Amino acid sequence: MKKLPLLALLLCMALTLTACFRADIGEYYETAQLYLGRGDYAYAADLFAQLGEYEDAADYALYAAALQALREDKYDLARANLEAVNPFKSSGRYLMYLDALAAEEDGEMEAALELYEKLGTFARADEQAMRLRREIPEAAIQEGRALMNQGEYEAARELFLSLEGYGASKTLADSCTTALNKAAYKEADDLAKSGDLLAAMEAFTALGDTLGAAKRAQECLAAIHAELDKQYAAVTLATAPALIEAYALLEEDETAQTRMAELTARFGSNLLLLTTENPLVALGSYPQAESGGEQPVLWRVIHKEGSLLTLLSEKVLDASPEAASIPVAFDEGEAVGEVMLPAMADLAGRTELLCTATAYALAQGAPETEGAAAYWLRDSLENGLHPIISASGAMALPEEGMTPGVRPMLSFDLEKITFTAGSGTAEDPFCIQ
Repeated sequence: MKKLPLLALLLCMALTLTACFRADIGEYYETAQLYLGRGDYAYAADLFAQLGEYEDAADYALYAAALQALREDKYDLARANLEAVNPFKSSGRYLMYLDALAAEEDGEMEAALELYEKLGTFARADEQAMRLRREIPEAAIQEGRALMNQGEYEAARELFLSLEGYGASKTLADSCTTALNKAAYKEADDLAKSGDLLAAMEAFTALGDTLGAAKRAQECLAAIHAELDKQYAAVTLATAPALIEAYALLEEDETAQTRMAELTARFGSNLLLLTTENPLVALGSYPQAESGGEQPVLWRVIHKEGSLLTLLSEKVLDASPEAASIPVAFDEGEAVGEVMLPAMADLAGRTELLCTATAYALAQGAPETEGAAAYWLRDSLENGLHPIISASGAMALPEEGMTPGVRPMLSFDLEKITFTAGSGTAEDPFCIQ
């Protein structure tokens, strides 16, 4: 029974010692906090490290060591410790501060300034921001001057203009503009001397009134018009496309646009005809109805050589016991060439030689089989006979008593006739209106 009081006494003594120990370690922790607050980061880090796992002493130990490393410009060590404890205390903001320092070290001043401004007064970042606001424009001025020395006036001017009037930036930007204008004027003058008057005019125009460039632009335009007037006076179908294009380039000039419209109206249909594949042309007239009523003749362009065209009537127009052409009637503006029978050489390369006959030709006896009419060729064989293109599409001799059809051919120089309408289809053939 006497053991119970003894055990109670020992327990009380143990509890008292534990309380005393906790009171001592708590004071030790507070002391470490005090040194941290005073900025004695190295000593505070040691004190916190000695506290081991007591509360958040381990985090404080790394945190204080990071601040000491930051003070000693040991940025890698500071970053490693801060990343280990982040987001403890102000670790995140110190890491941002380190990012700003790194950006500044890499020459990324604008990025560094942005980070300092985000930090506000933390770690006196506002002072760093103020310093950079002074240094960045000055650095830009020096960079711009270096660009000017290298002849990079455009880049230098853009840099000076971005400084929005800081220091001598406006004066320097104006100097760059002057240098650029002089260089542009020289380039324009060189173009004029080389004979490229259009490019020279455009270059002088871009300079406005600078260095008398507007007057030079007008001189170039006058010289261009003088040359184009000569070409206009002697224009042909062959030279019209280039002349139209030359006038089109003078899109702001009323005289040039008027000339271009005139040339397009005069040569437009002919030029389209030349670039259309196998177009149809309505030219002249001949009886085509069974009663003998005349209608425009539809021709297919089968060959082009420059402005020289060869046309073949789209249908057999008449019939004749002899290989002879027919008198297609042409108006005064359509009198362009001789009408003749086609030769086999004229049809060489054509995959389709068959055609139908008009009602008038059928009435005159033109033979037609299943929509294919036979017609004369002007070729003369050794025996003096003339062959035909038969209803099968092959060259043959006419049968006894046959009255082959007449499918005329026409050749002319497109320089001598001006088509005014049409697109070359059967519904809309090229024609003269």
